[in-house]
Amino acid sequence: MDILNTVFMNVLLVTFTSSIIAVIILLIRYLLKAKISIRFNQILLSLILLRFCMLIVPESSISILNLLPQYGAENIISESLSTIHPNIENRQTPRNSIGKITQLNYSKNIDKRLDSPTINTRHVEKKFSITNILSIIWLVGLLLILFGSIIIQGRFTYKLKLCKQIDDSDLLIIIDKCKKILGIKRKVNIYMGDSLRSPFITGLFRPSIYIPKQMINVNQEHFQHVILHELAHYKRKDLMHNIFSVIAVGIHWFNPIVWKITSIIKSDIEVACDTYVLDKLGENNAISYGESILVVTRLFLTRRNQIGLACYFSNTKKQLERRIIMINKFKKNTYKFTALSLIIALLIGGIVLTNPVKAKQKNDQLKNSRDNLEVDANKDMIDDILVESNCNRYNNLDSFIDDVGFEFMIPDYIPQNNYRLGALNWYPQDERARLFYSNKNNGNGFYFNIMISHKDPDEYFDEMMPKIDRYNNSIEGIDGETLITKLDSRVSKHFIYKKNDIYYVIEYQKINEDNSIDGELPELEVAKIIRSLKNPDNVDKSIFNLPNTALRVYSMEDMTTAREIVGFDFKLPIDEFLGKYTEIIASQDRKYINLNFKGSLSLTQKQEIPYYYEQYTKLGKLEMADSEKGWFEKMEGNWEYINNRKVLKIINTYELLKDQKEPDRDIEYIWCENDVYYCVSYYDYKNPIDIENIMKHIMDSKTFDEITKGE
Repeated sequence: MDILNTVFMNVLLVTFTSSIIAVIILLIRYLLKAKISIRFNQILLSLILLRFCMLIVPESSISILNLLPQYGAENIISESLSTIHPNIENRQTPRNSIGKITQLNYSKNIDKRLDSPTINTRHVEKKFSITNILSIIWLVGLLLILFGSIIIQGRFTYKLKLCKQIDDSDLLIIIDKCKKILGIKRKVNIYMGDSLRSPFITGLFRPSIYIPKQMINVNQEHFQHVILHELAHYKRKDLMHNIFSVIAVGIHWFNPIVWKITSIIKSDIEVACDTYVLDKLGENNAISYGESILVVTRLFLTRRNQIGLACYFSNTKKQLERRIIMINKFKKNTYKFTALSLIIALLIGGIVLTNPVKAKQKNDQLKNSRDNLEVDANKDMIDDILVESNCNRYNNLDSFIDDVGFEFMIPDYIPQNNYRLGALNWYPQDERARLFYSNKNNGNGFYFNIMISHKDPDEYFDEMMPKIDRYNNSIEGIDGETLITKLDSRVSKHFIYKKNDIYYVIEYQKINEDNSIDGELPELEVAKIIRSLKNPDNVDKSIFNLPNTALRVYSMEDMTTAREIVGFDFKLPIDEFLGKYTEIIASQDRKYINLNFKGSLSLTQKQEIPYYYEQYTKLGKLEMADSEKGWFEKMEGNWEYINNRKVLKIINTYELLKDQKEPDRDIEYIWCENDVYYCVSYYDYKNPIDIENIMKHIMDSKTFDEITKGE
């Protein structure tokens, strides 16, 4: 019973959060229905349908549910459900960014909770029984729907067996013509039945089209349009929506929003199929296609939805009216899905298909979370305090090699014409390494990349830039492939060389829209790069060092190195209030360390006195150099006392730009402590933050040495 209750509570959570998102999406569709394309419209609802099918939803900081006040959707529903089910209690403890709560403190919290005399046993038992009853009712409803669907589908399948396969050569020619128009190579059978109410297609992988017997009498053009429409369902994999609809309705049968969503999606699918077909046929065929819909639909128009896992030509008079209106307004490319639409769809997917990050607890334990942390200096704590980066940048080969997750070779050759290595990057999510080479002659040479991956380059080029062609090629006797991609109006050529299951992709030519060469790496140089590939242990590592590049921290070892190169013990705030770091950078040349947080907040620490701090201390004012006057109109400074420390507050007011009512401003807080100067910068003045509390948390934080040595 506990398992059933847990599953039921999770279903309630999903139905609650998904319903909120569904209402928002439906509202957006209603307000922007004239501006959102038909295909994009369907994708929005498909994402909602998919979310209703997800019983395990990942957390994300971009989830739309993070906008809910105070606790977020998960916490609200959890608190509500905890009054019903005693086993669902508020067990959340502060989700500290860098470590775990000590076992001692955690045990004390549990003991305190167990000793609390706030629970009435009879009251709990009553609520517990209510939860059991609701769980059982939900399970019964789920089983009835699933069992009913199986029976209906079984009867539907039996009905299809009574249909007769059509072998009329003229009709088969029309089907082959329709397949060619839509680019379908798979065999498609067509059947005819006396009791069928409308044409439809079944089979996710082995498609079959079924038509009513009276459709034999329609002319060939009308017949072709119907077949095109049904094949479009197969091409677009619309049957998947039926499967997910059954799953969503079965799990959330008690939620009317799910029923509404599935109904709207069925209507959207028909309209989207029409636009897909017309996009293939062209605007000139819109009128005849619309006539085909009207003629054929008169034969089987019904007020009831057809039953079975199939895609039907049309179901209701209301749907028919909507389709005719769309056809009258059809314009070429209505169905096209642009790169911008794809990006927006992916972003909305991340927003819709995730739950909010659990909210902070408002209690004394949160406020004093630093006291509850236990950091083991022998473990790598960077994973806990640093947000995972999409792109890791390195200034030496050893660190680069350590993080790349597979064995690879390195080119021990730098092309002629003053080339130099400009970047060593590792993309953890793509599992892809990148070496960027630039020319010292201010762009007179060709800028190119060497990509290294154990995955086929098609996987990441499809996301970065569309692939035009890929074919076998040989450069200076080296067998490989040439990959041609296009970004905007520029075409790029890449040579792919594969060795030991690792792909080495060298960009060697860019071509402008007018076919002129925008830049290239001679093929002879490409061959030299490939022939110079060696095991990293056997290359001259000095050519891979980037001495002018700051150290970016990705591990505890990097943090220790940062401590060594800056030469002083710096503060390392570890605090839920401040959150995780987005980036940690240390400069050996300038002897500073910079800690960046979310929300344009950064902390810079160095022993050299900052220029404006020294100026204001000596002169009692700030004076701008002539070179700075173009950036802002004025700079104001004044002393403040925060957390019993004297702090210089500087406000930079930038020049008022066109159409701006308020100028942009930056604020900085600078203070000195133990011969180290701290500068907190905030570059989003339009969105005020609790800077005073932030300053206190930073000032009271421990240093790196204190944390690692357990002081």
